[in-house]
Amino acid sequence: MDNRVTWQVEHYPTLPSTNDYCIEQARLKSKINLAVLTDSQTAPRGSRGRKWVEPTGNLALSFLYWPTFSVKKVGWVPFIASLALYDAITELCGDYPDLYIKWPNDLLFQNKKIAGILIESHVEYPDILEWLVIGIGLNICSAPVVEGREVACLRDFVHTNLPSSLLVSSKIRERLSYWIGCLDQGKELFIRETWLQRSLPMDTSLSVTSGKKIYTGIYKGINKEGFLLLQTETGLKHLSAGELFCLDQYGNK
Repeated sequence: MDNRVTWQVEHYPTLPSTNDYCIEQARLKSKINLAVLTDSQTAPRGSRGRKWVEPTGNLALSFLYWPTFSVKKVGWVPFIASLALYDAITELCGDYPDLYIKWPNDLLFQNKKIAGILIESHVEYPDILEWLVIGIGLNICSAPVVEGREVACLRDFVHTNLPSSLLVSSKIRERLSYWIGCLDQGKELFIRETWLQRSLPMDTSLSVTSGKKIYTGIYKGINKEGFLLLQTETGLKHLSAGELFCLDQYGNK
């Protein structure tokens, strides 16, 4: 049975934030399964409240989705979102050996961030997942300056014609619909296995800030719940959240 999502698409010359627009529509309950693209965000938001000046020509895309799956599956949403983005880039631009997903959902090229995903949701008491907003930012033509981050763009390594934000948006919609269908059908094991094939190489040295603690160790993938597995000097850590940095051979970020 084909239960893929049909998206209502809106495209604006400018918006303060595509995520904020989707959240507003969710609260109004006026639109269902919405995909919003803008040519320019004037007040973009990133993870942990980061802000930046966004260059034109890049992708700013958000989805409002009213899920049919339970709140217990919400932890897999960052993984399916990053898979949709990875699929879109490789299908349009080709495969690149240095392109990876960094847990749970950033895209890196040669350890430089080219894309990020911001997930926001609303749960009705006690445990009804009412709506999800999935925001995707991809550096296509240029990279913004983000404090404390090495940032790159598709232009740095794609030597064929760069895809437009409209084309990338269309491909992401197609792939996100597919991965939502997989989650609906209970294919978390398949999602995990596919994500691991696209993630950082196993045994990469990492530093992970989780809460007030900083862990240093070796990347060992993710478990069946999507938790990061980090082999440290004191044992194998299972981390449900955190900010991850790749380390070089000298232990530097």
